[in-house]
Amino acid sequence: MSGCGQDQKKGVSRREMLIGAGKVAVGAAILSVGAAELVTPAAATTTPPPTPWGYRKLDPAKTAAIAYENWYKNYCCYAVASSIIDQLREQIGGPYNNLPVEAFIFGHGGTVGWGTLCGTLMGAGIATSFAAGKKGEEVLNDVIAWYGDTQLPIFMPANPKATIKQVNASDSPLCHVSVGKWMKKEGVSLASAERKDRCARVAADVAFHTVTLLNKWADGNFEMENGSQSKEYGITAQNNCMECHGDNVPSPKI
Repeated sequence: MSGCGQDQKKGVSRREMLIGAGKVAVGAAILSVGAAELVTPAAATTTPPPTPWGYRKLDPAKTAAIAYENWYKNYCCYAVASSIIDQLREQIGGPYNNLPVEAFIFGHGGTVGWGTLCGTLMGAGIATSFAAGKKGEEVLNDVIAWYGDTQLPIFMPANPKATIKQVNASDSPLCHVSVGKWMKKEGVSLASAERKDRCARVAADVAFHTVTLLNKWADGNFEMENGSQSKEYGITAQNNCMECHGDNVPSPKI
C-alpha cells in the first residue's frame, strides 16, 4: 500500500508539473504576442507605396491663402508643404492620409533657425517629391531659381497681420540672405510683426508658384527652364557666394 501510495503521489506530482509547465508556456506565448504588438505596432500596417503618390491640379490662389495662414501655425516649411499636401489628402486620399505634415516643422528658419535653405523651398520640395516623384526635382529647381530672382513678397493677404512696405529679390535661396536683406531694407528686427508677416507672405508666394508649375506638369506642359547648378559650377553650389564671402565678409565688433 505504501509503495502504491508513493507511486500515486509521484503521478500526481508529474501531472501537476506538466499542467504547471503548460500554463507557463501559454502565459509566455501570450506575453510575447502582447509585447510584439506593443513594440512593433506598425508591423501589421501596409507599407506605403513608392512615390509619386499622385497629383490633381490645385487652385494657386487658394493654396497661397492656406500657406499664409499656416505660416502662423508652424512657420515656413510646414506652411508650404501643408498647403499642398492637405489638399491632396482631400482630393486623392490613399497614402496622403497617413502623412503627418507636422513632421516638416523642423524646416523653419532655414532648418531649426540655422538660416540655410529657405524653409518655404524645403516645403515645396517635400510636396513636389510626393506629388511628382523624380520629376518634382525639376519643378523645385525652377521654384528655387524663381525665388532668388523675384521681388518678394507679392501676395496680398485679405486680412494682413502687419503692414509692410518693401519687397526684395534675394539673389539667393538661403534663408539668412533672403530675410537679412529684406530686414535691412524694411528697417525691422527678426522678432517684429512686419518680418513675420513678410515670411508668411513669401510662403504664400512659393506655394502659389509651386502649384502653378505642378499644374503645368499635370497638363504635360512643364519644361525645366533653369539648368543644373552643379553642372554649371562643377560643384554643388548656389551662385552668389561672393556677395557675402568675398571682400564683404562682415567683421563683427568684439
